[in-house]
Amino acid sequence: MGQESNKPILLSSEKPLLWWQRPALIYMALAAIAVLIFGLVANRFAVSELPTNVATATANPDKSAIVDAVQTVLRTGKPTVIEFGANNCVSCREMKPILHALAQDQRITVADVDILKEREYISRYQIRLMPTQVFYDSKGNETSRHMGKITGEEILVRLGISASVDISPRTSL
Repeated sequence: MGQESNKPILLSSEKPLLWWQRPALIYMALAAIAVLIFGLVANRFAVSELPTNVATATANPDKSAIVDAVQTVLRTGKPTVIEFGANNCVSCREMKPILHALAQDQRITVADVDILKEREYISRYQIRLMPTQVFYDSKGNETSRHMGKITGEEILVRLGISASVDISPRTSL
């Protein structure tokens, strides 16, 4: 038999180029460096443009620095019902017309808090189920709670108000 050679078969007579000799690789490396620098600069500006109250609220573990919408509503001096729920909760959506009808009564204050958008309220007000209605007297003291759907009449009873206003939700066909 004849002698076989163990030499590799060359498809090209050129020598292979090193990575720095390939323009496409150099352009990709420069683009990656530019993106990295742009990301660092953009991150630096985004962090420096935070509002001062957000920065102090994050740095300060004291919760009083954060504006609490519930406490603001309780300062009205009226009996108040606050519903903690979410827009994607069916029972919460069914409660909206009842709450809207109750909000027409000038003797009480009605508030609706979306706890999926304002998650800090879940732990602050110990919400375990959606919807949860929390009832407050005119001094801002919690008097009772209800979890789930509730009628407008029952809300008025829990607030200690007589039902002199039509609280039936309006439905449009």
